[in-house]
Amino acid sequence: MERRLTEEQVTKTIMAWLSATGWEIVCFDFPQSGTGTVLHLNRELSASKNKGSVIPDIVAYKEQRVVFFENKDRFVYDDFVKVNHLRTTADYSDAIAELLVGYEYDRIAYGVGLPQTKGVLKKLKEHEACIDFALLVDKDQRVEVCLDKESVFVSVL
Repeated sequence: MERRLTEEQVTKTIMAWLSATGWEIVCFDFPQSGTGTVLHLNRELSASKNKGSVIPDIVAYKEQRVVFFENKDRFVYDDFVKVNHLRTTADYSDAIAELLVGYEYDRIAYGVGLPQTKGVLKKLKEHEACIDFALLVDKDQRVEVCLDKESVFVSVL
């Protein structure tokens, strides 16, 4: 049986690909590392400092575009719900604005990074309304952009 890529491998591979294609890594988080940047709910929405907080796996910037990634070692529906909440509400607008101070951007896209496994394309298709993009990492750790609704991975140069 072939070993599945770990979430950390998916994250590292996507970060390397982003860097190689001209993206600046704003912040990142490896599973259980505590290295990431925490996005807290806007003050008026939360009575607790950490309740409802989100830690993006990767945030990157290029040519006035920002991408927020949630990466996994397999399809997880709850992460699509989390990404959809980030992209369709302003609940984290204060934290996102604070994170992106100094960056000039006109577009933010939210998506996922996943291993390319049997059945993942079907699941992505079923839940693509929840995300703006999806990147897949194959067993040779090559990255494929399989969904890009906002054309954030198309170079403007």
